[in-house]
Amino acid sequence: MRNDVFVALKDVMKVRKVNYKDLAARIDMSESGLKKLMAGQDCSVSKLDQICDALNINLGELFSIAQQSKDSVLKLDDKQEALFLKEPIIYHFFTELLSSDGDWKAVINKHRLDKNESLSMLRSLDKVNLIELGENDRVKLLFKGSDINISSKLGALVSFNIDRYFFEYAQEQFKLEQKTSRGSRGSFYLKKESVTDYLKALDDLQLEFAKRSKREELLYGSEKLENITFMSYLATDFRATDYVFTK
Repeated sequence: MRNDVFVALKDVMKVRKVNYKDLAARIDMSESGLKKLMAGQDCSVSKLDQICDALNINLGELFSIAQQSKDSVLKLDDKQEALFLKEPIIYHFFTELLSSDGDWKAVINKHRLDKNESLSMLRSLDKVNLIELGENDRVKLLFKGSDINISSKLGALVSFNIDRYFFEYAQEQFKLEQKTSRGSRGSFYLKKESVTDYLKALDDLQLEFAKRSKREELLYGSEKLENITFMSYLATDFRATDYVFTK
């Protein structure tokens, strides 16, 4: 947790546009002393509180940002997995609930969903103990993270739905010259070991920006950020000339 706190502290400095020299002056320290403190990740709570005051943020907010950097993974049980296999749309709905901290009305407004159908999905999620549906249809999340460990069978099913609709959407936007900011395609000749390295590099990059996304959403608010959707594939022995994609 300590490392996450100091990573979050550096992020706050970037957002507030405060460098080490300025921050050191605000807390009556030398710049070298502050850099040593940050590098060593060793300071008292009172000193950390002083630094937070200088950055116009409280300790609770800092710890909240730091907590978002920690991996939190939900492992589905058999009943939960069975529900999502039967109704993949409920899986997608649940992931949206997690990202909106349980605000299901915000989810239906964002995606223009039917209220009664959404309430039906909420009741299904309640039955398998993923949420608690209370009075006045208030939702309490029983899991606060955003990462879900799913089986390959469920992953293939929900990914197929996402991939198909994403491709159709991206294809349409590309035709209209909208929103598609960058695309690329190429071929490599690699040893199996190099393919493994390539996949690991992609995973590391995705993890880095997933954590950054969580921190930046807390720091700025999602309404002030760019909504990025992406897809990447690695296919061996694939020849584009063998396939024709049509909508």
